[in-house]
Amino acid sequence: MTTHTQDDRSPHTIISLATAFWNSKVLLSAIELGVFGELADQPRTGDELCASLDIKGGGAPDFFDALVSLGMLDRTDDGLYRNAPPADAYLNPNKPESDISGYLAFLNAGFGGWSRLTAGLRSGGRLDFSDALATSGGSGGAAAGDGALVAADADADTFGAAFATPEQVTGFVRAMTGYSMGANRALATAFDWSSVGVVVDIGCSEGAFLAQVLGAHPHLRGIGFDLPSVGDRFATFLEQVNAADRARFAAGDFFTDPLPSGDVLVMGHVLHDWGLDIKRMLIRKAYEALAPGGSLLVYESLIDDDRRVNTMGLLTSLNVSLVSAGGLGYTGAQCRGWMTDAGFRDVAISHLDGPEYMVVGVK
Repeated sequence: MTTHTQDDRSPHTIISLATAFWNSKVLLSAIELGVFGELADQPRTGDELCASLDIKGGGAPDFFDALVSLGMLDRTDDGLYRNAPPADAYLNPNKPESDISGYLAFLNAGFGGWSRLTAGLRSGGRLDFSDALATSGGSGGAAAGDGALVAADADADTFGAAFATPEQVTGFVRAMTGYSMGANRALATAFDWSSVGVVVDIGCSEGAFLAQVLGAHPHLRGIGFDLPSVGDRFATFLEQVNAADRARFAAGDFFTDPLPSGDVLVMGHVLHDWGLDIKRMLIRKAYEALAPGGSLLVYESLIDDDRRVNTMGLLTSLNVSLVSAGGLGYTGAQCRGWMTDAGFRDVAISHLDGPEYMVVGVK
């Protein structure tokens, strides 16, 4: 049977879009079942996978072969499955420096939340994702994801309840490592680090950005700034990737505490979580923390200026509006304006990876 490309005159262009969640749920269930970890060391037959992963459903062959079709698994002519190169690179638990499965586990745990998109748009409420964080962070149990709507309050602390337990902290920081992996890897070469001595990651989570940039540039030293509850995860992850000797954790709250000083301050996937006034306040605090000649580097899945092309930027902003208190994505032009208003000069925007862009301004 030959394959065919989609024709815009066919209803299947729309049907494929409507059933796209089938593709994502196959991948996310593979994460939940542990398929990629099971195949990390050696290939297995479908029967062996079913036995080791306790899969009893009659659709198992279709499930595994759908993963082949999606490019996540390879299958030999004699029926052995192995991780395809993308899965081996980014879903392999033996490679913590590049493993993004924590983010996918969080998406899987909160999968049902987006079923409430209509209700959220109508009511203006936001989704409580605490249970999804706890589940993806190792609390066990079935995938959460009811995503109950709670009243939206632009002045509320988005992450206060989300960081209420150690499992929720773990779920969040692992998710952020996966979510930011593409940008973090690109930033190791997309920015000129040659004259930088100290880089400060604001909202560092478990330190994945510092792991990438310090690993690529041995002369650099790093500071990770985040809430105190993140400190243990930061120390553990930096030890795992052999970067702990050149990085330290600075506990604090960027609402009430000054930001650490450095040659470059980085805010990755931070500003989108907050309303306009807080975005501007954080940029001003970064300006105050930098010495003259220092740089602020912001990276996000930016919305394109005409709001027509970067679908992921728009969907990321929509997701943020559903789970945060007052957060929204933004365009490069908006970020340039905020940074210029704060005093930054030579503000430039450049592409990093996929939907990710960086905005850099100099004090």
